Amino acid sequence: MKLINRNNFISIVCISFTLIVCGKLLLEKSTGFIDRYYTENIFTCLGISVLATFVLSLHYYLQRFPFIPVVIGQYLALIGFVFLCIWIMGHFTENAPSAYKDMFVSVTIPYVAGAIVYYISFFRQIKRANEVFSNLE
Repeated sequence: MKLINRNNFISIVCISFTLIVCGKLLLEKSTGFIDRYYTENIFTCLGISVLATFVLSLHYYLQRFPFIPVVIGQYLALIGFVFLCIWIMGHFTENAPSAYKDMFVSVTIPYVAGAIVYYISFFRQIKRANEVFSNLE
């Protein structure tokens, strides 16, 4: 079963991006933090939303492999790509001393939440399909 496809990819990215940005804004407002790099961070959130949605959509093609290694591999691929981007950006701009830790937390929390929602939906659809097949007998 393919939950993320060409028809709903953009809507899923938009929903996740909106939720992440709203969470970011609420957190900043509640702590009184003022973001000097607001525009850059918003575009970073968009890029990570697209990347995370793409990584989750690959599950359809990886279903023949065991579930736990696939989930861990997807997460490691996402975090590895984010760290690679931070490393590359560090050659052109100055990164904060805590850039890797900050991005690890900023990516992990929304990704884990999104993956939980995705896999719960996935297993519910499988359960429904199994019920339909068992009723056909």
